[in-house]
Amino acid sequence: MTDGRREAHRLWQGINDEYQRYLEAVDYIPSSALRHQEDMRRYLCLRFSGFLEKVTEVILLDFIERKSGGPVQVFALSELRIPNLSPEKYETLLGKFGEGYPERFKAHLGIVHRDSLFDLLDVRNKVAHGSLQGGAKLEPGRYFKLVEAIYDWLFAEFLDEAATGTSSSL
Repeated sequence: MTDGRREAHRLWQGINDEYQRYLEAVDYIPSSALRHQEDMRRYLCLRFSGFLEKVTEVILLDFIERKSGGPVQVFALSELRIPNLSPEKYETLLGKFGEGYPERFKAHLGIVHRDSLFDLLDVRNKVAHGSLQGGAKLEPGRYFKLVEAIYDWLFAEFLDEAATGTSSSL
């Protein structure tokens, strides 16, 4: 059995630390080397996207393990696939856990975070496939707020003691 709370927290701490190091690093980059900042921004976009996929997997696997057993658990664990998470794919995935999850997720995201999630996935795909990406879509602060909002929501919905009836702690 996994300890989803601990692993999700470890993942969150890691991405938070990386973002803080980025904020410190941009102060040291000379104005003549702005391409370095763009490289760091592209890297963070990839990391934020990867974080969302991994933390979603960790939290949902933990939820499945705590809420099921036997052949149902084996089936559910083998069928869990975390795609590149667009808002629609997130809602479809969450809908497999109950019909209320997609609507609560959509309401929690709101328009601003929903647009950010679309943009993050677009940036991730372009950077991963070698397209140069620059400009406002590379704003790490925007994506940090997004991943924090999604992490908080997933944690509250699937790992929180009150929501899931468990008593595990960090």
